[in-house]
Amino acid sequence: MIRTEKPVLAVAGDVTVDWLLAVPAVAGSADLQAAYQWETRGAAGLSAQPGGAALLATLVTAAIGGAARVEGPVLPPGVLLDPTDGRLARTYSLWQPHPSSVGGREVAWRMHRFLGFRPGTEAAPPASAGAGVVSCVVLDDAGLGFRDEPASWPLVIGNQRATAQIVLKMAAPIGTGALWEHLVAGHADRLTLYVAAGDLRKGDAAIGQPLSWERLAGEVAAAVRTDPRLARPARVVVSLGLAGAVLVERDGAATLVFDPLHQEGDWERLHPGTPTGLGTCVAATLALAAVGNPTELDWAGAVLRGLTACRAVHEHGYVPAEGPGDPLGFPVTVAAEALAGRQAVDAPFWVAPISDATSWQLLPLAGPEDYRALARRIVVEGDAEACRGIPVERMGAWTSIDRTEIESVRSLRHIVRQYLSQEHRIRPLSLAVFGPPGSGKSFAVKQMAKEWSAGGVRVEVMEFNVAQFASTADLAAALQRVRDATVQQALPLVFWDEFDSPYDGRELGWLARFLAPMQDGTFLEGGVARPIGPALFVFAGGTYPTLASFKERAVMVPGAKATDFLSRLRGHVDVLGPNPSDAADRGHVLRRALLLRAQLLTRAARLAGDKRLGIDPGVLRAFLEVPAYLHGARSLEAIVEMSALAGRLRYERSSLPARHQLALHVDAEAFLGLIRREDSA
Repeated sequence: MIRTEKPVLAVAGDVTVDWLLAVPAVAGSADLQAAYQWETRGAAGLSAQPGGAALLATLVTAAIGGAARVEGPVLPPGVLLDPTDGRLARTYSLWQPHPSSVGGREVAWRMHRFLGFRPGTEAAPPASAGAGVVSCVVLDDAGLGFRDEPASWPLVIGNQRATAQIVLKMAAPIGTGALWEHLVAGHADRLTLYVAAGDLRKGDAAIGQPLSWERLAGEVAAAVRTDPRLARPARVVVSLGLAGAVLVERDGAATLVFDPLHQEGDWERLHPGTPTGLGTCVAATLALAAVGNPTELDWAGAVLRGLTACRAVHEHGYVPAEGPGDPLGFPVTVAAEALAGRQAVDAPFWVAPISDATSWQLLPLAGPEDYRALARRIVVEGDAEACRGIPVERMGAWTSIDRTEIESVRSLRHIVRQYLSQEHRIRPLSLAVFGPPGSGKSFAVKQMAKEWSAGGVRVEVMEFNVAQFASTADLAAALQRVRDATVQQALPLVFWDEFDSPYDGRELGWLARFLAPMQDGTFLEGGVARPIGPALFVFAGGTYPTLASFKERAVMVPGAKATDFLSRLRGHVDVLGPNPSDAADRGHVLRRALLLRAQLLTRAARLAGDKRLGIDPGVLRAFLEVPAYLHGARSLEAIVEMSALAGRLRYERSSLPARHQLALHVDAEAFLGLIRREDSA
């Protein structure tokens, strides 16, 4: 009988002892005087667990089962028992129960704050040595000394003839040290490097904020391709938090693993607490892929499973050994089941190739009919089902799948978040929103404000139509209302509609009147300068559809102070609306579909009683393909509002308003002609 030797998976690297201080949340104890703190009954606990390469070895062992033998570092005896034992590097962190998700009732033990780190006095323990052919080596280089300690390296990487796949998990600084030089010199063709995007940013990589998946993926791929150090391994995996990762092969091919509903940092904001173990989970699953199917390596699939496992760890939280107050531990079983694929989970991640084109979209549509077909599905099935695998951005009731629109709105959101995070806000933050009439210019910002309110910010929305101001006294009165709100500890969200109106017969005459409030945060009342305080000014144009068109005209108007006004803006967004912006704009049917479904669910929810929205195909075609809505989104909303939908389960042709009523908002002949046209769906 022939005995088949199990493959060996060697794990080595920096090892830490992670000390976890678990502090239960005891209601009302934070503000108690010291004498009464002793009467609280919350049981705090201190525990230690192996970290770094030791945790990685434990996780790989649990996930791989009996398919391979794992050789990992052996910890010195007693190192997990004494917090003062300094032989190995020690980390300290505070752990508390956090809501499983924002607004949820269930809780999970998660890191509340990282408290610090102390280096060790001894070198990292080497991997246990045993007989057998090593098929994969996983190295955890956390920058704690392992990279410069050859005595701690596995023997197999010293063999230039070895055929083992090598997975290197590396922390900043990237691409330096003796270990790196050794690996790229002798094993580059079998080397897979894992790094976090944050560590690349530390090294001045040109990776910006997450505005769209397409832009971020392109920036990460370009950063890897243009860095001579990162061009040496066979492939590089760059994680983008718990939302996705980019895989770049040495031949230039790049792949994106992503969650269409969340960009970098979004998922974490919805699940309080600091995530831990992302790099460990991804490195583990890359190793499992190398051992499990070495002839057909699915690196992208491995990354997907690693991201799924880390989310499962964060959602589940760390686990007490027995009960509250007992030592906490990494949920190894939860992670291992997800890594090995032994537990069926509905993974939210998708895989797509990254294009080199600057304006590419993760929207697999070619011709106009593809857009129309997707638009019909969005209305009938909803975007959650119709847009599977397509990036969808949601803020409250606002939804978009258009890359340009998503980038514009997310850019504005980042600017506002930075403003809200400032301790001393002495003047308003000035933003601008442009779009054709009826495009819903203020809608996205108002939905954004709901996020701020959910985060504890008391927002007071104010709207002033500048075109109705008779004099500067009206502006001063409006600013006084804003000031009153700030005095009451509210954050005013102020919409200055039609700010581009004329004043006293002068084109764009109001621009100069806003300069002092924008720059100095003050306004004059009775000759006295009054401070406004922190506020969000949103200037909504009534004449120009885009910032570019406004700027082109404004700088030509004598005395308008347009350049001064523009220099005081900190962000802008161009809202597209339901009408095509130009002849090449095919995405307008998708914007119409999202708006139409939202309107129907709001005004006639019974149409979607069986989850599929009931609507006549001809009526749907007319809504999506009519040449234009005369008053933008308001016209689409008006047609729905005028329709006879009460008590109905389907939007029939007979539900529509009369022809002359339709003519108020669309070309009635074109609209009705589309209804009568033979259905091509």
